[in-house]
Amino acid sequence: MFDLQNPTLDWVALAKGMGVEAVRAESRRTFEDAFASAMKQRGPRLIEAII
Repeated sequence: MFDLQNPTLDWVALAKGMGVEAVRAESRRTFEDAFASAMKQRGPRLIEAII
């Protein structure tokens, strides 16, 4: 079974390692900025939202 807690996964690093632009959003403002930026660009993006 896949466990999201142990070991801790760095989703941003995993995405970047596969050529996908990624950012970690730890606040609402950071998420809003990342989302606005992602909507202006083509291709896949990962936004890891820390809640």
